[in-house]
Amino acid sequence: MITVTFDDRALKVAIDGLQGRIANMRPALAAAAQVLRKAAMQAFDESRSPDGKAWPRLKPASIVSRARRHSPKGYVKNRARTLARFADAKPLLDTGQLRNSIQVYSVTDTEAVVGTKLPHAAIHQFGGRAGRGRRVSIPARPFLGLSEQAKSEIEDIIRRHVAGGVGGA
Repeated sequence: MITVTFDDRALKVAIDGLQGRIANMRPALAAAAQVLRKAAMQAFDESRSPDGKAWPRLKPASIVSRARRHSPKGYVKNRARTLARFADAKPLLDTGQLRNSIQVYSVTDTEAVVGTKLPHAAIHQFGGRAGRGRRVSIPARPFLGLSEQAKSEIEDIIRRHVAGGVGGA
């Protein structure tokens, strides 16, 4: 007769630890939310959607409008120079209000919410018609989303958390 004895105490401790980490995903999701926010900031900085597509450039009318807002007295006198100064202006960064509004709103054990509460954010994210009579066509310039790099970082964060590491480190 052969007797095999298995001491399963270490396995039970490991399983209990795994269950505890899976039940408390908050640290990992908090770190993932910061990755998503960072990806949004990068989208604004690079004028690219999180999937890497370049945003449409500003239309001439938008350049004129921006130039007028930022150079009201010298606009007419130095129109060509003023317009040239704003010709390469980045979309969605006129005041920085939209970019600065992106934040982590909540993190629970099951979800993380990253976004903005500004009402005009949706028209810029998805595009559409706006203005009086909806006569202005706004092109989509997505700033929220999951880049391949962010996806990889988040997968790594979750993997480390479940394996026993710290969710964000």
